[in-house]
Amino acid sequence: MAHDAFVADAKFGGPVSSLQTVSSLQTEIKTGAAMVLAYLAAAPLIAAALMIVIEPAHNAQTFAGFMGLYGAVLIVFFGGVRWGIAVMKPEGPTMRSLLGAAAPLLLAFPLLLPLGGALWKFPAIMALTAVLLVDDLNATRRGSGAPAWYLSVRLPLTVLIELAFVIALAGM
Repeated sequence: MAHDAFVADAKFGGPVSSLQTVSSLQTEIKTGAAMVLAYLAAAPLIAAALMIVIEPAHNAQTFAGFMGLYGAVLIVFFGGVRWGIAVMKPEGPTMRSLLGAAAPLLLAFPLLLPLGGALWKFPAIMALTAVLLVDDLNATRRGSGAPAWYLSVRLPLTVLIELAFVIALAGM
């Protein structure tokens, strides 16, 4: 319910009645396609995590490698979203917003390299994903981030990403 109020506050600039929910906002703003694609984007991570749990150990490393690479790519994607938000501002992007958009790529770069294993990459991906979400939430509250509807997609996607990595770590 707190998330519902946040989305409504961000969209309408203030509190709304309890009758207005995220689903009514989604109908108005049409987030269905974004939600479907976000959940589809999380599906390979969830499938790989489940395979780590049910497959023999020699296949688990293959799935863990895939998850590490895919998780790093998702972090880079979140940086791309930030870049798009920064450059779409009517007044133009600030140096701070562009650096904030480039940071995920720089932070994810070591995760893209075939070095180390899942025991350091998975927690790093989980931490970066969570930090980016918190920063995105704060930026939207300040009025300098993504539109509120994006966060109604991004929050559940982040939960699914985190859950996939927790399942994988538990299965290793």
